[in-house]
Amino acid sequence: MRSRFLVLSIILALLLASSSGVANPGGKGDSNRDFTCGGSCHGDPSLSSVSTAEILINASSTAFTGTATEVSISISGMDLSENNLVGIFLLGSKNGNDDHPEDHGWQIIQDPNGGTSNYVEMISDADSVTANWVLLAPMDEGIKEIFSSIHHGSIYNPNNKAFIGETEGFIVNIEPVPENYPRLQEGWVSPDERISGDSSPIIVRTVNTDSLSVLWRLSGETQSHEASVEIIEDQVWEVSLPATLGDTRIEYQIIASKGEFNNQIPWLSMGTSDPYFDGTSLGAKIQSLSFTLIILGFMLSLQAWFSTRGVKKLVDHTNEVEESILDESGDYWSRLIPSDQNPGWLWDPIEKEWVADPNNPPRGEQ
Repeated sequence: MRSRFLVLSIILALLLASSSGVANPGGKGDSNRDFTCGGSCHGDPSLSSVSTAEILINASSTAFTGTATEVSISISGMDLSENNLVGIFLLGSKNGNDDHPEDHGWQIIQDPNGGTSNYVEMISDADSVTANWVLLAPMDEGIKEIFSSIHHGSIYNPNNKAFIGETEGFIVNIEPVPENYPRLQEGWVSPDERISGDSSPIIVRTVNTDSLSVLWRLSGETQSHEASVEIIEDQVWEVSLPATLGDTRIEYQIIASKGEFNNQIPWLSMGTSDPYFDGTSLGAKIQSLSFTLIILGFMLSLQAWFSTRGVKKLVDHTNEVEESILDESGDYWSRLIPSDQNPGWLWDPIEKEWVADPNNPPRGEQ
């Protein structure tokens, strides 16, 4: 019993140890980071060199409070390493901490890779790259600044230093939003991806919007198409975009209207991902081993059960037989009747026959 309990406990532990997880190969990837990354991004001058890249920020110099605006970072003239990888920061300051745009009132709706990070890694084409962020402007009015910084490697880099480039602040004047101006609801974020073949609609939340239209196109196309839009409750819209396959990205532009206002949101994009496998290869192997042990234990239990049913238990009835014989013998002699006319013989009234008396044999048989 104890051995069976021990085996079951081990199997249960193996099953519980098969924790799920998702792998993250190829570096740290996109994330939210301050300017110096606490020293991990080679912000220390002893670990870095000045990049030859030219970095330009292109954005509207005026934005209404709480409305969407686009910030474009154009980078050129980089001397990159063989992987052509460059890390790009969008910053609200260069203090070394609290540099994230959201620390200064901005909200990232979408980053260049479809997420909501202020730091992204991109592959440069011909030593130049452009990264676009879509932001919601701060709710407080006044002058705000936006900064950008980059870091990358180089082919001729014997000391393995990072090459750092940065910009001066780009000034944006935040003005009060006009009364009844249609816009996206604060906190709404564009989905970064959908499962391949999924045509589920996306939900868009707005403010002060009487009508909503959405244009879509595949990444790289110039011609756009109109999507189907339905209102499902006040200021909540259901937008149907076609399913995509493979690594295709679909881009869409939201146009919110009310009265004389027609607010065209910057183009957003949504990627396509393979169906998720929520687990690691190690977890899958441990889980397979657990199920194998369960099956083996079940088969051994069946074998033991059938083997006991196939063998008949031998029972010793010697005592019962002997007692039965004695009882039958005693009853037999007690029922015999002696006869004076036939000395030496006993009459059996049941069998109707004479039986020689063993204690007084008939004459001639002594």
